[in-house]
Order: sequence, then structure tokens, then C-alpha cells
Amino acid sequence: MPSETDLSSSPPVHAGVHTTTRAPDGDAVVAPWGEVDYDSAPLLYRAVNGLTAGDGGVVLDMADVTFMDIAGLHFLRYLRSYGEEHRRAVTTVNWGRQPQRVLTLAGSLMDEPPLGAGR
Repeated sequence: MPSETDLSSSPPVHAGVHTTTRAPDGDAVVAPWGEVDYDSAPLLYRAVNGLTAGDGGVVLDMADVTFMDIAGLHFLRYLRSYGEEHRRAVTTVNWGRQPQRVLTLAGSLMDEPPLGAGR
């Protein structure tokens, strides 16, 4: 019988998110890592909802994302709405091959591509 401190049966941590609420240029930076999927998406929503109000924009840095599925597309839509509601410019940077492919496919199927498509 495992003890309370035995983590061997816990699911592996496959994603996370780093946030910097004040980058040198005044923007808030949200930098997920690992897989952006339905398991990790709540971390991204909490990170964005936890941003402090400010004059700067929001930068989503995708440099360390290895995989993204439709949950990532939903998050991008949410992030776009967040920016509009809070009057903050939202940009995305550093797209890897697989997440960029998801954006390309989604953009070809939608009238309005998700935030970041084509970057």
C-alpha cells in the first residue's frame, strides 16, 4: 500500500506555464511549456486571469510548447477576448512546428483564424 508521500502512481507533469507580469517593455508574458491540451489548458486560463491590470500588452511566448491540440485553439480565442475586454494588445511569438501546423489547419477551416495564425 503506497504511503501519502509516494508519488509513483501520480500522473507525470507534462506541462506548465510561467508568467512574468512585468517584462522590461511593460508587457505581461505568458510562457507555457510542454503540451497545451485539455489537461494543461486550465493552467493557461488561470495564468491569464491572474494577470495584473496594466498599460502593457500580453505576449504569449510559445517557444517551449512541444504539442498543441484544439484546447490550445480555444485558449487563443479566449486570449483574444481577454485582450479586447481589458483593452490590452495581445501578441504571440516563437511558434514551433507542430503548434504552427495546428494554426495553419485551423485557419484554413475558419472564417476568422485564431490569434497567432500565420505568425
